[in-house]
Amino acid sequence: MLKALFNWMFVIGLILLGGRLITMICRYFDIPFTTFFKDYALVSMIILIVGIIGTETMKKQN
Repeated sequence: MLKALFNWMFVIGLILLGGRLITMICRYFDIPFTTFFKDYALVSMIILIVGIIGTETMKKQN
């Protein structure tokens, strides 16, 4: 169960990272886009880092 949680956190973190990249590209080209991914950048980075660390820890335990 814990392994599944870390895997989902990793996937959600990657999706949020993709959203931040799209936001950055749109802002560079002056295309209007939502600021949701920019506003929650710290939270999404924490989710991604916890997901990566948890996934790697679970791999080492097996």
